[in-house]
Amino acid sequence: MVNEDSIDNNIIEKWENIKTIIKETKQQLTEKDEGTETFKNKWYDEECKFATEEMKEAREKWLIKGRREKEEQKYHHKRKKESSQNN
Repeated sequence: MVNEDSIDNNIIEKWENIKTIIKETKQQLTEKDEGTETFKNKWYDEECKFATEEMKEAREKWLIKGRREKEEQKYHHKRKKESSQNN
């Protein structure tokens, strides 16, 4: 039979290990910019910047297309309604 205290201690120990790994990884990925209180991400490079810009452009195109489709639907709905009233 497994002791519940032993299980609790094992979980706490594993959680502490995970927290340590997370903190160490954060330190590796970020560096404190000298003279400022902000963190500068090492991994955010030109490739990330380019991908972010592409994502923003794609989103804008998607939004514009969605607006156009809504307007077309409204137009067709009004046209259909008008033609049914005229008949």
